[in-house]
Amino acid sequence: MTIEDNVIQGGAGSYVNEIPHELKIQTPVLNLGLPDKFQDHGTREQLLEEAGLTAEEILKRIETFTQKKQSSQVYSL
Repeated sequence: MTIEDNVIQGGAGSYVNEIPHELKIQTPVLNLGLPDKFQDHGTREQLLEEAGLTAEEILKRIETFTQKKQSSQVYSL
């Protein structure tokens, strides 16, 4: 999982996604960041809230991601 106050494309999230790809490891990665579009002017807090990057929203997105990941995992013995 990556969280950045920058756009994901070309940022830290993109770099982190390259590592498992290069190692041929298939694993879901949650990337949270600013949308790759123009944002209106505002305070940092306003822009992060608009992008869904408040602490509360981040926690909700992590919970949703981990619930989906757990329900899709297959275990073999």
